[in-house]
Amino acid sequence: MAMSKQTYLSILTESQLNDYCQQILANSAIGWIAIDTEFVRVDTYFPELSLVQIQDCLGNVVIIDPIAIKQTANSDTPLHALVTLLSDTSLIKVFHSARQDIEVLYQLESIMPAAIFDTQIASIFRKHGDIAGFARVIENELNTKLDKSQTRTNWHHRPLTDKQIDYAIDDVRFLAPLYEKYLQELSAEQLQAVSEDCELLLDESLYKPAPEKAGTKVKGTKGLKGKGMAIVNTLAEWREIHAIEHNKPKKWVMSDEVIVHIAKRPPKTSQALYKVPNIKASSVKGYGDEWIHLIDEVFALSTDELPTPPPKASKETPQEEILLNYMNAYIQQIALDNKLVASHIINKTQLIQFIRNPQKHALQGWRKELIGNDLLALINNTKQLAIEKNKVVLFTKH
Repeated sequence: MAMSKQTYLSILTESQLNDYCQQILANSAIGWIAIDTEFVRVDTYFPELSLVQIQDCLGNVVIIDPIAIKQTANSDTPLHALVTLLSDTSLIKVFHSARQDIEVLYQLESIMPAAIFDTQIASIFRKHGDIAGFARVIENELNTKLDKSQTRTNWHHRPLTDKQIDYAIDDVRFLAPLYEKYLQELSAEQLQAVSEDCELLLDESLYKPAPEKAGTKVKGTKGLKGKGMAIVNTLAEWREIHAIEHNKPKKWVMSDEVIVHIAKRPPKTSQALYKVPNIKASSVKGYGDEWIHLIDEVFALSTDELPTPPPKASKETPQEEILLNYMNAYIQQIALDNKLVASHIINKTQLIQFIRNPQKHALQGWRKELIGNDLLALINNTKQLAIEKNKVVLFTKH
């Protein structure tokens, strides 16, 4: 590996990884680590881990090269020590925008990381918005401009360049002080809210493939019902299973658009599939007969076996409309003040549910801390809105 201008330990073998992870876990002075990953997902279903960068709370940096480790490993699980480190409940793992990192790390052995802190979520309380990029947050919080020239680089390529290594290290070198700053400057309530949202991110179902639910993710299905939706569900499930088994992007064989076209006008023969707009002839040749068989199976279903749309919530009453508008004024003000999109805090459907049943539909995590408690106070009539210096503000009733 090339020499970077920054000091770091390079981990290239399974034994080096085992030693490093054991040392971290054995050192009581290390309560947290800042961690980031680089991965590639261009022509695969699953993301492929290219690099792991870690800086511990004592300032030591390591770069773990999973590609090199796998090439020289003797065991079937050469990254097991890393999985053990990540799943340790006493060591906090600090990420920025953790979800994609968790996804690629979960795929290693289908074991969830534990005890995480996501600085992207914490950044909401610093008025950076709910999808704040790392570079922008670091520039605003630490007054440092990061080099982002390697954002689209090929992380699987070896040897890594000095620029790639420096870029990778920067992602943890500045993540560590950002975390320390947030620990000092966020309130106990805000930190607790971040913790609650991080727990939600550790729901295994977010990262485990679920082919039987693939139809719910197909876009453009509005208006389809009964047999049409059943065809969408069946073809989407087939596509998901095929993509997993071959580790290929699911839309390579059949796009959402093609699935919806087929569901709207189901062909009766594999030959008729060639007339479906934007369908791949090679896919029809390879799988057309299978698809037609699946469509025939749908047509053989009884009415009771067909999917039914979820029940629609009853339309809001004129009085509920007034309450929606009243509460929306405050929601819009909070969104503006915190550089958020109002519907990212609470959308209309959620708000009407909240108005009808405040305890059952109360907000969680950062949303609860930012506005949820205030909405409860409004609905319970312990606080009310006013206009102060041309802004909508909340005050306690006397």
